[in-house]
Amino acid sequence: MRAACVFIPHFPIAVELLDRPDLRGRPLVIGGAPEQRKAVLDCSPEAEAQGARPGMPLRQALGLCPKAAFLESDLARYQDAFEAVLHALEGISPLVEAADLGRAYVGVEGLEGLYWDEMALGEALVQAVRLADGQARSTGSLLPSAGLGEGKFAAWAAAVTSAPGEVCLVPAGREAAFLAPLDVFLLPCSLDTMRRLGLFGLHTIGDVASVPLGAIQAQFGPDGRRLWELAHGLDWEPLRPRRHEESVSERLAFSEPAVSTEALSVAGRQLLGRLFRQPALRHRAVRQMRLRAALSNGRSWERTVTFREATADRDQVLYVLRCTLEAALPSRPVEEMEVTLSGLTEETGKQEGLFAAKGHRRAQLEEALRQLKARFGQSPVYHIVEVEPWSRIPERRLALIDYDP
Repeated sequence: MRAACVFIPHFPIAVELLDRPDLRGRPLVIGGAPEQRKAVLDCSPEAEAQGARPGMPLRQALGLCPKAAFLESDLARYQDAFEAVLHALEGISPLVEAADLGRAYVGVEGLEGLYWDEMALGEALVQAVRLADGQARSTGSLLPSAGLGEGKFAAWAAAVTSAPGEVCLVPAGREAAFLAPLDVFLLPCSLDTMRRLGLFGLHTIGDVASVPLGAIQAQFGPDGRRLWELAHGLDWEPLRPRRHEESVSERLAFSEPAVSTEALSVAGRQLLGRLFRQPALRHRAVRQMRLRAALSNGRSWERTVTFREATADRDQVLYVLRCTLEAALPSRPVEEMEVTLSGLTEETGKQEGLFAAKGHRRAQLEEALRQLKARFGQSPVYHIVEVEPWSRIPERRLALIDYDP
């Protein structure tokens, strides 16, 4: 399977530089303020040269890079930028797999007749990404490298070892020779496996390929066989093109930034009213809801909720929206709010049996009561029990007792 890999190193940093070109060349750390107990999401090459790494605590990064600029992460902005990249790549090939932020695989088989050669195809992929974001035309921040090879791993290795803006081709049948001098850190394995490879003196992919299959499989099991195959350029992992789900969205801008849960809930009610009046939702249910807010500091807030069962009940969706806001209220005033409903399907319901088992219904009732008790702290349901059935006073014959399943 001939595939291409498009790679943008330090994708969050590249997106931040679209909006802040004045920070270019400075050590940058994304994750939050250094006094926060958070981890580094991404860091620029200048910060990496001073020892900063993604995943380390922000305070540790501050000790290594005292002059670095620390930026709040904006995952919604990064996802939007990557979505624009994927959409641009789909303009060239309908088979596009999103691996992670800044890395995508493209199926290129069948495109030979549309371009002069594979180099022209790779250059078209690079150019499409450069024009994916309008700001990139002036700043050039989203500058990817591209690799083409037989299988996803060879294409990835070709892309990651190329400079931004370059295209690297791995000729068919030459995968093992191309991979041999590369570092084993490119192999998809755990840190423990990487450490053990180093203990065995296997520092390059060619070293792994030189070990007999039986020996490496005896030490690393099925993972060892997978690494041995990749080292020989054998990669049968299929391309998994992303699926496009139908969705509907509505947004609302506030005249004054909103800070309370009540104000945001009212806005959510209004947005849901608009959404459920759309023809696309007529007689249909939704499986997922995404809340997104534009904050006063220029950042974004986002939460995604997947419903246990597809629902067409607007009140139920509003209840989930309100609970989501109460659990994680945006840290800054909200200037704009957006609600997206996705996973549209035909309206669903529960089909009960004609002779439903009484025990099954009782189990459902008891589970519902346990959920109510967990939410309100005590059971809001009571049941009637006989206390003094022989008493002449009616009030003494029966009593209401908390029902605790």
